[in-house]
Amino acid sequence: MAASQLRSVTATASYVALADIPAVRVSILNKTGQTLSIEMANDSAAGKEVVLADGLSLGISVVANAKEIRIKSATGTTGVYIVIDN
Repeated sequence: MAASQLRSVTATASYVALADIPAVRVSILNKTGQTLSIEMANDSAAGKEVVLADGLSLGISVVANAKEIRIKSATGTTGVYIVIDN
């Protein structure tokens, strides 16, 4: 049976990978008060990021691990919540 994990993470001014946890889907909720940028670690070309405004959420399917996703904010901030489904 699949399990889900709820985590709170900190976004920094540089892209940082999410936790090294096996996953098939990662849901991200932005409650930082700022815009959050999200990119796939293996596809970081310019213009490939998703911009997530405060208060919005999105789900991303991954191949095998949550660390395939990287996030950043203009300034370091808390308030990013993720649910990792594996």
